[in-house]
Amino acid sequence: MALGHSTGTMTSLYKQAQSAIPATISLPSHWLKSYEDFVTKNANSVTQIESTLRSLTYIIPGRFRESELASESLHTSTLLLSLYHTSLLRRHFPSPSPPSPQTRYISHFTTRSRLYSHSITLLQTIQYTELLCEMFFKRRGGDKARWRLVVILELVKAICRTIMFWVTGQRPVVEGMGPERPKIPEAEPEALHLGEESVVDGVLVSDGGESRVSEERMQEWPMPRTKTTLPALPTSSGSSITDFLSSRVISPDDIKLPPHLARKIATFQGQAAEVLYILRPVAYALALQRLQSAKGGNKADWRPWLLGLGMEVAAREFGKKEIRNRRPAGGWRGCTGLEKEELKRRKWGLAWWGMRGAFYENVTR
Repeated sequence: MALGHSTGTMTSLYKQAQSAIPATISLPSHWLKSYEDFVTKNANSVTQIESTLRSLTYIIPGRFRESELASESLHTSTLLLSLYHTSLLRRHFPSPSPPSPQTRYISHFTTRSRLYSHSITLLQTIQYTELLCEMFFKRRGGDKARWRLVVILELVKAICRTIMFWVTGQRPVVEGMGPERPKIPEAEPEALHLGEESVVDGVLVSDGGESRVSEERMQEWPMPRTKTTLPALPTSSGSSITDFLSSRVISPDDIKLPPHLARKIATFQGQAAEVLYILRPVAYALALQRLQSAKGGNKADWRPWLLGLGMEVAAREFGKKEIRNRRPAGGWRGCTGLEKEELKRRKWGLAWWGMRGAFYENVTR
């Protein structure tokens, strides 16, 4: 009898635990849903909080022990949180109008390929966190652990860039600072009382029953046939009218399909340029790791620096030749705006070699 009673008790406890497991598992998803609702309903306040947290990173260093690690942790967490908030807001609010060519291009392949989406997200996450991870590993394991981590991270980033190059049909790897955050519409009050008058839906209503349309609405012009309302023209100065008209000009890139914003690379020179550009950080990191692992590794050794800079210059020269051969109109003039921005970004990347390796140790410092 005691054994049967014990078995029944265990069975009832098992059934209670089994029924409680789904409710326990659903709690994190419920909390996450509540947090998403809070972010979407208070988007402007969340943006201000992010800006305040970024400002703290300029105040923390030097305030207490290991403040550099704390400051970088806060900065990295803010960047990751901002990236997550942007992805939430892009699902609930329309994209910026008109979106930039970079946003159109990346969004096109992100929505059509989960592999591309995961690759660019992982690449951005590594770029946001690599400095913090490097600082942590250097404190825990020394330079040996630090350089091992750097090589692994550069290998993962090279794999991500290779996947992006392959998924886009062998187009140039376009990187950026992440997706643009959509413009958040400000909530307008239903009625704003001003002494003896109130504003309701843009119409000024007085206590005496008289109403007049607000100044902006009076300047709008409704089209007779379609009843479409045209916006008011600026009247402050001639320069504002020029800006108004320029903002409504459609460029050739605005009407191109997103895949056509970057060319397909079909020549050997162009493909070699992209391969060198992708493998350049890996080769430089491996050379530095080998130099530091040797006994008495000299940071002022020029060999890793010359290797990395040589690959960078070779990739740029191959890319320029490929553009000249495929663009009879003459190099830059035949490129789209997105290609020009990417080439300009890579050109400025050459300047960072003045702050790296042997050049920094022997010249800059």
